[in-house]
Amino acid sequence: MATIEEQVKLYYDDLDLWSSFSFSNNGQAFREMLMRDGCFLLVTLGVLAQEPELDIDLGEEAVGADGPLPVMTTHSKWDHQFWFDDIVLSGNQLPFAVVQEIYRLIRPGTDRQVPLQNIGMFIQPKLAPRYTRRPVSNPVNADHVLHLCHELLKPTVTTVSPRASEASYTDDRQEDGGVGRWRRATEYSSLMVTFRERDLVGGDAQCVTDVRVRGDRVVEIPKLELDLPTWRLLRHLMLLEQMNEHLGDHVTAYCTFMSQIASTSADVSLLREKGILEHWEASDERAAQKLGKLCDQMHFNPDEGNYLEAEWRALDRHCRRSRSRLWAKLCRYKDWKNPLVLLGILVAIVILVCAILQTIYAISSYDRDKMTQPSRLHIP
Repeated sequence: MATIEEQVKLYYDDLDLWSSFSFSNNGQAFREMLMRDGCFLLVTLGVLAQEPELDIDLGEEAVGADGPLPVMTTHSKWDHQFWFDDIVLSGNQLPFAVVQEIYRLIRPGTDRQVPLQNIGMFIQPKLAPRYTRRPVSNPVNADHVLHLCHELLKPTVTTVSPRASEASYTDDRQEDGGVGRWRRATEYSSLMVTFRERDLVGGDAQCVTDVRVRGDRVVEIPKLELDLPTWRLLRHLMLLEQMNEHLGDHVTAYCTFMSQIASTSADVSLLREKGILEHWEASDERAAQKLGKLCDQMHFNPDEGNYLEAEWRALDRHCRRSRSRLWAKLCRYKDWKNPLVLLGILVAIVILVCAILQTIYAISSYDRDKMTQPSRLHIP
């Protein structure tokens, strides 16, 4: 740990931490912490579980009739249920450089990517298929476990609706100004916007952030299951983006989108009926309250590289069109369900058609009589 101590310190933002009493004795306590946390990740994430040939004492409970058992079987029920929540906490992140160094001591001469590939193979199933179906192609690009989760939840840019042209986009931006707040789902629905679930398993979506707008009025959103692990994961991913601007803000933009379109119980109910939201809260109102607080204390400027900007502008153009609002009012008129109103409209249409036909026949008969009369000579 002493050989990589200075390198590891670069991953932490609080430089005053190293002068505190917790890491006194010339950094001995800090190096011991790195060693313990690194071994915890190696064991918990199963990096060593598939290597029975290693000369490691796993204890009597870890040996079965057919040989060594996976290390995870020796953990308690608490470890089985909550270990993932522990390793994705923003304050618990350990640089992968520590894990690689410990693995190098256990397996000298092994490729340094092997432990990271094993970690990726263990993390990806915890996120699939609820959050992503993207495989871990290159875990070396990630610095720690939370960063790896962040990479797996990157939106697929190629599936986002393209802008018509850069010129029209620039003109529209000058006319409308910056990106504004998303409307509520019920408001969009009242303006003839349709919400659909985007298939995350067999479709072309890669992760929950792959939101798409088709034809300016059809919004396709992958299903989001709202439970305690989801709240925690999204909050820690947003915190990671707040502390590392170079990583982008796609998770923050997605959470802002979801919290604004589902800010009331009616919105949550609508999205739940469409299969876009699923929650285990006591009521839709409680779920809406928690969604509304999802982005609390998070800074987000939608004008700075918001990957959903094109989607927002497409919906905003549709909602601001006069014909869209007129058609929505006609179709959403509250008295359409009254049979007497429908009967009255039908009678009015029949009377109007009869009046038009009567006028046409009168004009045509007048022209026909005028043509049949004999012409008379004018004698001066």
